This record gives sequence, structure tokens and C-alpha cells, in this order.
Amino acid sequence: FLEKVWGKTGSKIYGPKAGQDYLDNELRFSLLCQAALEAPRVLSLNCSKYFSGPYGEDVLFIANDWHT
Repeated sequence: FLEKVWGKTGSKIYGPKAGQDYLDNELRFSLLCQAALEAPRVLSLNCSKYFSGPYGEDVLFIANDWHT
């Protein structure tokens, strides 16, 4: 996956050319933030007597103010 993405964008992950942003970067980054906020809600992290979830109990969500 990353090989394909990196091969298409090279070092231009924020825009079509170096020093130029994509026109819809605000939308892209806001969608990324919204998806990150949905993750704890939609991932199966519940524990019960019979099931501890795919990630166990040691789950940590880290919020960052910069798109990754």
C-alpha cells in the first residue's frame, strides 16, 4: 500500500508540486480527523466475561494537532 502511495506522490504528500498545496487539503485533513474520532466508537474494544476484544484492555488513543 505505502509503496504505491509513495510512488505516486513522492515527496509531494501535501500538494501536486513541491511548495504548492492541494486545493482540498482542508477537507482531506478534516475527514482524517473525523475518522480518527470515530475509531474508538466503531472498533470492538469491549471486554466481557467471554471476550476481551481484538486489542485486549491495553488500548491507548493519542490525539495530535497535526495530520499524519
